This record gives sequence, structure tokens and C-alpha cells, in this order.
Amino acid sequence: MTERLIDTNVLVYAYDLSETIKNPIARDILAEIWKNGGGVVCVQNLMEFFVVMTRKVTSPIEVAEARSIIEDMAKSDSWRLIDRDIHTFLEAIDLVSHYHVHIWDATIAACMKEHGIIDIVTEDNADFDKIPGINVIVPFQHTALS
Repeated sequence: MTERLIDTNVLVYAYDLSETIKNPIARDILAEIWKNGGGVVCVQNLMEFFVVMTRKVTSPIEVAEARSIIEDMAKSDSWRLIDRDIHTFLEAIDLVSHYHVHIWDATIAACMKEHGIIDIVTEDNADFDKIPGINVIVPFQHTALS
């Protein structure tokens, strides 16, 4: 199974029931990973997921539920967690400088490159498309406007 990083927005859509169009698509992506593996997330993605799902969505989930979801991913062989260090951060700064992208996306991209991950599943292709060596997969392109 080819590994692919699942960006925060896809993780959120998979658990945010108010996203009636994007939720089933994102849930299918995660279900396939839970079954067959190949999912990758940065610790940064999980931190963002926690904040969005417990505070920013229409119907936030309980902190304990968010923790359980994150812990299940961390313990599962279906998912690989990757993280950054100072070297990753410095690489991200270089990406910001060269490609004029946001530091948060640059950090994810630098982390992906460090760990040999080429594919990212995301709705946010504007920054990732600018970075060479990153293949952007946008699963919601053929959905109705939401």
C-alpha cells in the first residue's frame, strides 16, 4: 500500500457530521486506511484536528473522544505518525522563502519529504501544489459546492 499523508481538513471532515457532502468521502478514505493501512499523519495534523474538533466545528466532540481517536491512530499499524524537529523547521523556512507558502503547510511538506512521503490527501492544494516532489490528491473536487 502506498503511503499518503492525510491532511487535517480530511481528518476533520471524516468526523464532522455537519459536513454532509465531504463527510462520507473523508470517512471512506479513513475506512480504507483503517482496513488496508498506508495512512500517515504528522503530529501537527493531530494537534490541529484536536483543536478544530473540540472547539471550531458546529458540533464539537468531547476532549476525551478526540483523545481516543488520536490515541487509536497512534497505536494502529494502519497509521504512521511522523514528526518534526529543528532540521524540519529549518527546511520549512527554506520552503517558505523559495515558494512563498504558509509556514504550517511548509512544515508538513518538509516533514513529508524527510520521511519519504510523496502523496498528500488534502483540500488545501494552493500551497502544496507549489512545492516540488509533493503529489496533491484532492478528493472533494467533484462534489457540489458546500
